[in-house]
Amino acid sequence: MKRRWMLACWMGALVLATTASVPAQGGDEGKSIEKEFGVVDRSSREGRRLNEQMDRVVGRIVDAVNRTSSGRFSLKSALILGGRSDKHDKAINAFALPDGRIYVTLGLIRELENSRYADDELAFVVGHEVTHVAEKHSRNQQKKALPVGIAAVLLGVLTKNRTVGTVANAGASAYVSSFGRKDEYRADRGGLLAMHSARYELDASVTMLERLKSQGEESNRVVNGLFGSHPLTGNRIERIKQMISDIESGRSVPDRTDKELERDDKRKR
Repeated sequence: MKRRWMLACWMGALVLATTASVPAQGGDEGKSIEKEFGVVDRSSREGRRLNEQMDRVVGRIVDAVNRTSSGRFSLKSALILGGRSDKHDKAINAFALPDGRIYVTLGLIRELENSRYADDELAFVVGHEVTHVAEKHSRNQQKKALPVGIAAVLLGVLTKNRTVGTVANAGASAYVSSFGRKDEYRADRGGLLAMHSARYELDASVTMLERLKSQGEESNRVVNGLFGSHPLTGNRIERIKQMISDIESGRSVPDRTDKELERDDKRKR
């Protein structure tokens, strides 16, 4: 009986996401998401404080990306999703759209409020997202993944999972695999390099990922962005620790192929 109820919840979440949140072909995915979850503005004391934090971190990270790249990169927008529903506001997620818009949910940014290094942890989230946009990772696949990403957030709310909804076991994993291991590795690397250039505390990235992993993220997947198309495994966190060691020692962080990363994951299981 419980399994039937859970399946009904999952199907309800998917239907709600794909009908209420996802526009017709050629529509604006970002505006649809904003309508569904709301956007935190500056009309309240909390809204002003969180938006100031977001603007502060985004500004430093984008400046850092431009210092370390040959081009002139700019974001279209960076918004905090939330305020429309108390249930939606518990979702913890972050993602980017191919056109340069990034989103962080209210649940995620509130999760950092008591952290000593809240800006540093948020900087890793933003840096990861900015790298996905700047390097144009899986541009077309990213769009196709959005409906399931929204469903995953809604499922997390319905099942009282404060991280994200588990969609892998429900046949949706094909949609959330838009980023391969290499894209996620490069996004992690880009986030760390931007943090280093902006003089943020690099170890905050590990704190952030371990915080999420401790809440059950190991078994979950989301559309893209911070959580990526692969779970937050211990292997991924160990790779980030190695990258931090390389950066702090002045060594270049090597690039890795999908096959190399896959072999590494299998070897360490």
